Amino acid sequence: MAKLLIVDDDPFITESLKIGLGDRGYEVFAGHNGHEGVQLVDELTPDLVIIDMTMPVMDGLEATLRIRQLSDVPIIMLTAETDEEDVVTALETGVDEYLGKPFRLNELAARVHALIRRHSWSKAKTALEVAQIKQNLMATMTHELRTPISSILHTLEIVFASAAENDFQSQLLFLEKVQHNTHVLNRLVEDLLILGQIDAGLDILRRPFPLHTEIERLVEKKRIELLEHGLEVQNDVPESFIINGDTHKLRHLFYHLLDNAIKFGRDAQMIRIWAKMNEAGDVQMVVADQGIGIHPREHGRIFERFVQIDDGDNRSYGGLGIGLSIAKAVAEAHNGHICVSSEPRAGSQFIVTLPAAEADWVP
Repeated sequence: MAKLLIVDDDPFITESLKIGLGDRGYEVFAGHNGHEGVQLVDELTPDLVIIDMTMPVMDGLEATLRIRQLSDVPIIMLTAETDEEDVVTALETGVDEYLGKPFRLNELAARVHALIRRHSWSKAKTALEVAQIKQNLMATMTHELRTPISSILHTLEIVFASAAENDFQSQLLFLEKVQHNTHVLNRLVEDLLILGQIDAGLDILRRPFPLHTEIERLVEKKRIELLEHGLEVQNDVPESFIINGDTHKLRHLFYHLLDNAIKFGRDAQMIRIWAKMNEAGDVQMVVADQGIGIHPREHGRIFERFVQIDDGDNRSYGGLGIGLSIAKAVAEAHNGHICVSSEPRAGSQFIVTLPAAEADWVP
């Protein structure tokens, strides 16, 4: 049985609606001013609210604003004021339907039924979409975790099996592969941890961050993947460029930009990284690849969480679809921003702007 809340200072209206809508199978409650209405929404969690615009203590518009802070419950506003300006104001405040007084009970009941039906359908659709996202995420996460684990186990089996042969050079190569896949696993875990930090609000501790040196460090960490794809990285960031930022989080940002360039770049091509100072004294760093490119209509979506864009042949590039969303969040936590310049089959340039700032701590 759906619960309705009537909020009106006219006792005749509240009692008549309790009877009329109650006879149609609804459980009906009543409040006599906006303040009571807001309290009852919080206490009762009704399926729909019918509220008068003009009431003592708190009018219907203010009450609607406060209700919208608590709930997305459908709201029908009743009023004798039917000017276009009043209707627009009510709808902009958060009202779903607007019904002038006097009204017919049958019409109100029909609107109540339609609104509850639409709202229930919307909630069911949203719940289904959330469940689908969770299912897809779990499947993707399982795959992304299983791949390096399987490689580690298989490689270690080879190492143990060849232990008696004393071929230390081959064993060293295999162990490097194990180390690489361990780093991949660790990165996945760190990404999931930083997602939680992003949702809670990133705390930034600024200290000197030598940009050229950190890029060199990152390139070395990605050496195996770069070799596998025949890619080279040209680090044109001036050695004198030092920015003040959170070392751990900036490493996440630049890791994902380079990882993205490797993943979507074309084999045997060049990835170029350079930086400059703009007129405001901000550092702008660019990571450019010669890969498949991104259609302009997707430029906004690629920074959304769990979004992955494939090119025309529907290739899958792996990953959880969170790297660029992490990069965006880290840049914004530093009061900066990130954007992309790209066209299909013409490569991509990711531009990170980080404002000049004083260090919180100098080692």
